[in-house]
Amino acid sequence: MDNRVEVMTFSQLKKIVEELGTNNAINDNTKVFIDTGWDSVQEVEPNAFHVEEVIEFKVQDELTKDFYVGYSLTEKAERMQAQGQTETAVIIRNLY
Repeated sequence: MDNRVEVMTFSQLKKIVEELGTNNAINDNTKVFIDTGWDSVQEVEPNAFHVEEVIEFKVQDELTKDFYVGYSLTEKAERMQAQGQTETAVIIRNLY
């Protein structure tokens, strides 16, 4: 059995941004952060959004033997033993 996390689509992102635009507490100067579960939130830099190619990979949990599905940038696909068709994705590159 493959375990997958639902991946947001661009259409869903556009709808969320549209809905956020109707929130009176949000304006053009409202900052954007990512909550990674640590004590602080992570800043999203203005040039963080990119269009890149990704490919699916699977990894097996050694204890349960369940498979988990993830995605890798194509440049890292060989290391992740990714297989299948590449697809275009919006990537938030937040490296610092």
